[in-house]
Amino acid sequence: MAESEKGILGPVRGKVGTVVGANWRGKNILRSVPRKSRKAPSAKQLVQRTKFKLVANFLSPLFALTSKYFGQYQGVKSRTNLAMSYHLLETIEESQSGEFEINYSKVVITKGVLDNVRVSNYELENRNLTIEWTSGVSNNLSKGDDRVTAIVYNKVHKMFLPEQISASRDEGNMTVVLAEEWKANENEVWLVVTKGDQCSTSMYVGIV
Repeated sequence: MAESEKGILGPVRGKVGTVVGANWRGKNILRSVPRKSRKAPSAKQLVQRTKFKLVANFLSPLFALTSKYFGQYQGVKSRTNLAMSYHLLETIEESQSGEFEINYSKVVITKGVLDNVRVSNYELENRNLTIEWTSGVSNNLSKGDDRVTAIVYNKVHKMFLPEQISASRDEGNMTVVLAEEWKANENEVWLVVTKGDQCSTSMYVGIV
């Protein structure tokens, strides 16, 4: 049942006949109820659904980053929408077995104007991933106290490391402790530089 929050002239939330009242980005809107299709999906639709599910499952844990740092709003597209569109178009590849998979080297987690650091070395010893870098500052927006954060994804267990370890740009290194069951050559690594609402375009480090 729909509710009118401020009387007959107020915004409506919920379903009224064939329309639904909702709040979208601070605006009260009415939209039609989507119709359920009785047609079986085409092969093309099934492929698109498979790709969409693959990307959505991958990006979902990164929502806090993509929703704040993936570029700028473009018209009605949110940053999260832009991230979905980019990864659907640019990162999905078909394997030799015919299954779709993500090319992790093409993944972009954030888009911004801060300088990336320059990775000089990274290595995994036991469970300890050590990453070393030089500052890489070339513009006035980037500073030594920018935060450098490591994002680590295990492609076998299909999960991100819950703890996002960070250090300042000037510190020049960090050590990330991986989950005990994560093995070598299974882990994809990116670095993101942030400060307040500013960020770098994320950098793919490699696989460890």
